[in-house]
Amino acid sequence: MKRSQLTKEQKTKYCWDFSHLFKNENAWKQELNNCDSFVAKIVKLKGKLKDLKNFKTYLILNKELSLNLTKLSQYLHYSDLDQTNLTYQNLNNLFANKASNLSQQLSWTEPEIKTIGYQKIQQWLKVNPDLANYQHSMKVFFQFEKFILSEHDETLLSKVSKSRGAVGDLYDPLVFADKETIMIDYQKKNQELTQTLYLDILENTNPIKDQQLRIAVNKKFYQDIASKKHSLAQVYQGIIESSIEEIKVRNLENDKNLTPLTYSLLGDNVSLAVYQNLINVGHKYSYLVRDFYKIKKQFFKLKKFYATDASLKMASLPGQTYDIETATAIIKSVLSVLGSEYLEQLDLALLPGRIDYFEDTNKRTGAYSSGGDGVEPIILMNWDDTINSINTLGHELGHSVHTLLSEKHQVYPNNNYPIILAEVASTVNEHLIFDYLYNKASSKEEKIYLLQTHIETIIGTFFRQIQFAEFEWQAHKLVEQEEPLNADILADLYHNISNKYGQDVLDVVDPKQKHYHWPRVSHFFHSPFYVYKYATSITVSYKLYEDIKQGNKENLLNFLKSGGNDYPLAILKKAGVDLETINVYNPLVNNLESLLNQLKDLINTK
Repeated sequence: MKRSQLTKEQKTKYCWDFSHLFKNENAWKQELNNCDSFVAKIVKLKGKLKDLKNFKTYLILNKELSLNLTKLSQYLHYSDLDQTNLTYQNLNNLFANKASNLSQQLSWTEPEIKTIGYQKIQQWLKVNPDLANYQHSMKVFFQFEKFILSEHDETLLSKVSKSRGAVGDLYDPLVFADKETIMIDYQKKNQELTQTLYLDILENTNPIKDQQLRIAVNKKFYQDIASKKHSLAQVYQGIIESSIEEIKVRNLENDKNLTPLTYSLLGDNVSLAVYQNLINVGHKYSYLVRDFYKIKKQFFKLKKFYATDASLKMASLPGQTYDIETATAIIKSVLSVLGSEYLEQLDLALLPGRIDYFEDTNKRTGAYSSGGDGVEPIILMNWDDTINSINTLGHELGHSVHTLLSEKHQVYPNNNYPIILAEVASTVNEHLIFDYLYNKASSKEEKIYLLQTHIETIIGTFFRQIQFAEFEWQAHKLVEQEEPLNADILADLYHNISNKYGQDVLDVVDPKQKHYHWPRVSHFFHSPFYVYKYATSITVSYKLYEDIKQGNKENLLNFLKSGGNDYPLAILKKAGVDLETINVYNPLVNNLESLLNQLKDLINTK
């Protein structure tokens, strides 16, 4: 069903409603302009923050401004319902311009807080109970103290930030806005090769008869990216160079160990050793990925097994559909093991107006949960009545309940949990939902389907993200060493690293042909050194999932209630998970080995 086909009554139940935020676009614009009044009040405090009373006033005003900006930003998610809507495109531009302007006006605040000094602020926090909730955020702030420049320099950098970030803004227009429509002759008709059709061909065509078709379609699907390979390589090099320039400007102490990677890890207080351990673990256990490919190759009786065969479905579930009510009932039943408080927050996350379920022509694809800082979490879905939709909704509800529990048990700014912790709750839900569906499965076909899907999720979230993490680290190193990047260098680098993670067992169609798949990983362009957090999150989630199976739900619940009141690794240690040890990866590895063995047993391949 399409969103636009819903009745008025159905829209009330299944569509977003942000009227509690703003009645209309004019009310939104008025609130955007009200941000200026907050900033004006803060600016009046310039040069006066060393006085405790003024410092308190600054924190109050800064909080109100932050809450206001979050509320404004949440409303802009309406643009994802119709990406051709010019009204919301205009609102997004207004918001971006305002945010840039506010940042320039407030660029003096960090240098001034720096001059107060950590020792004095710590004394204030100790003797003023109303400031106690700022203990951690101030600790993080002063961890970056040595990288904060003078007021003049911070203002200057703020003024040129828009132009300095312009190279990164080229990615979306190149990959999406300027994407050429590709048509193919398939199933006796000429049709557009969309992402949906591409995946359908890779997953559901005849394993043997259509092997060459999949190769040809894959080449067509990537031809638009390949045609822009030189531009995208230059964009990526520009993004890396910009991050290196930022380090050079801020590295006043000339620390030779400071790189874009170590700088990005600093905010979460994560050591480089954790990042390196993750990559080493990825290498060590990549044989599990190879085993999975070998199982598939044998199952489909293929003499050659190419990358384009790796997505083939080993089983299908024709006619097995789930409506939203059925799926919601399943999810509630599954998550009831987490107790009454969790279920209370789950009910809040499922309230009408908080989830936009159905797809539409110009609606953003995929799914996400968004919330925090005083706004209720929302979820975007593209419901297709399949088991995948149940998993996706359960995953996103994990995010929403995490947000709600953080808001309930933590005070600003500790209610905001960092990205490195964000995927834990969602993937715990996936493990629990898999167990439920697998135990309820009545046929061998259904069990194979569920096993394959779950194994692929683990490989995609763990090994593939580690592979991406190693690629971007090595790409940054090349630029740090002043070695120029180009399309072929990046293609070779991506290919060689992919082979470390099991791709080397796949047959190659043409050894002389280079593949330009890496530019489709948008995180490389939009959020460098982000992808490793997917891998650490699913690692943590497997440990907490094992705890739940043993009757200990408190570790997960305490984790969810912690928000961001401490450094991420410290929060995890309190929940019984130590990412600084190698043993932390055992639950994930052991579960994956068990799943592969179950799959082998089912299809009689050992």
